[in-house]
Amino acid sequence: MAITLFSVVTSLIGARALGPAGRGDLLLITLWPIVIAMLIEIGLPNAYRYWMAKDPTRVSALFTNAIIYTLVLGLISFVIGDIFIPRLIGQRTDEVMFLVRVYMINIPGVVLLSLMRGLLEGMRRFGWSGAARLIFFAVQATGFAILWFTGHMTVATATLTMIAAQTVAMSLAVVAVLRELKPRWQPSWPEFKTSMSYGMRDYAGVLADYTTLRVDQLMLGAMATNAAVGLYVVAVRLSEMTTFVASAAADALMPEVARSGKDDEPEALLARMLRLTMYLNLIVLVPLWLLAPTMLRILFGPSFVEATSAFRWLLVAAIAWSASSIVIRGLQGFGYPGLTTIARFFSAGVSVVALIVLLPRMGITGAAISSLIGYTVLFAVSLFALIQRRRLGFWHYVRPRRHDIPMAQLRTSWANLGLLTARSTEG
Repeated sequence: MAITLFSVVTSLIGARALGPAGRGDLLLITLWPIVIAMLIEIGLPNAYRYWMAKDPTRVSALFTNAIIYTLVLGLISFVIGDIFIPRLIGQRTDEVMFLVRVYMINIPGVVLLSLMRGLLEGMRRFGWSGAARLIFFAVQATGFAILWFTGHMTVATATLTMIAAQTVAMSLAVVAVLRELKPRWQPSWPEFKTSMSYGMRDYAGVLADYTTLRVDQLMLGAMATNAAVGLYVVAVRLSEMTTFVASAAADALMPEVARSGKDDEPEALLARMLRLTMYLNLIVLVPLWLLAPTMLRILFGPSFVEATSAFRWLLVAAIAWSASSIVIRGLQGFGYPGLTTIARFFSAGVSVVALIVLLPRMGITGAAISSLIGYTVLFAVSLFALIQRRRLGFWHYVRPRRHDIPMAQLRTSWANLGLLTARSTEG
């Protein structure tokens, strides 16, 4: 909820202070370095979650390998990004091209943060992992607010604020690992190969997953105007508010499934988490859909109302993404990263084809519909893979159950309240 609040503040200030064109410039500056960071992670964050849940004694080797890996690959990726990213974003202003190169300093920070969160979540230190994630949004929102109120909010100052936020988040994650897990300096080549074995099976899926998640923005950045990119990114950020709960639940679900010793326990946990995620997203869909133009007008200004159609389609897409994230993490926890790779490749391929067809014809609305198609395919294929592998039926996972919501506890609370009221009346 805190991340959602900070995200709204950040999006609101960024849109009002910079306008659609400036918001589009900021996206172009920050997007590709994040893509490079994801590319060089090679599936290791999920491998760290899995192996820490399975065998906590690996912590020293995993931590040391993470530091070494980040330093080496971070420097290499910085050089590669400096060569290729300016060519990928097309003709932009000199300021934007300069800030793109400056923002690449964030690449090692993003990688190390992901690896440290993998260690923490594998050991069920979800509070610390959540704090490391939250503080990025908190620093960013606070910095944006200060810049706006003092009249210094520009694309350049926003970029520097996001670099500072990433540095603080990375530092907190490292401190949390040192404090909670107490790793020693213990480089291990065999451990690195073991982690890579799991990570590589999941890596292609990570690439495909990110393709589904961000290919719309990447293609818009290359083909559309800055203003169109700015409108779309506001719609995306607002719709992503509905996915934070599912994302946090999915991260917590994976190590729980991996460490569970009973045959039926992880199945029941995954199924209930999936149903609750779908309930929650369906509940918030209706009011957000109806209030979409009003929200955009009040929060961001009349110039952003044009993003209403894209925002509504993305809200529906968020339901499919949230449900698929639960299923994907469940498969990873059961030790089937290869199946998630297949699902994500299907999704990425369908998304790219849909974008090629719909983006030139429908603009940002076409990009949003393409996302919905891709996420729906991701959910369908991953759920099919789970059903086939675990030998359980479709309705086992999606059929509503009375125990999904603890109504018995609610009835008990009402009964106690009635009893207290009666005693008060008698007194």
